[in-house]
Amino acid sequence: MRITNQGSDYIVINEESIKDKQLQEIPRVHLIKLDFEKPTDEKVRSVLNLFPKTNRYVIENNIKQYNNILKHTSKKYYVENTIGSNVITFFKKNNKVLVNFNNFLDYEREFLLENPTFEDVLKNTEVIMIDQESYELYKSTLENWSGNVIIDNTRLWNV
Repeated sequence: MRITNQGSDYIVINEESIKDKQLQEIPRVHLIKLDFEKPTDEKVRSVLNLFPKTNRYVIENNIKQYNNILKHTSKKYYVENTIGSNVITFFKKNNKVLVNFNNFLDYEREFLLENPTFEDVLKNTEVIMIDQESYELYKSTLENWSGNVIIDNTRLWNV
């Protein structure tokens, strides 16, 4: 497992943050979430040019638009589940995913974090986002996993 730190290894780029000089000075960003309100080829290419060493991206919305842009590059991207997305449909529709456990309803998160379900999710996933408390609970399982873990405590759990 590799811990991916927000703000250095993992950053979010949108219309505002793309202008942030501090973000542009980060030597190597492992994952970039493209979060443009209206993605265009020009905006996405400007991010690719600003961060030429980054090869992995995350998208959450406007999937078709991002796909049309990114399919002409050699960059890899993951689709992140949104709040309220249907778990089964999400996994079925998307090949490469970032599973954000913080975006699931309580009962979905509990089901997916139970063993052996959690281990099955990890076998088919390269990147997950989880809160600190859940990370501590499942740290022993995650230590043997070869993927990336993003610890995020900014979103409230869903009721």
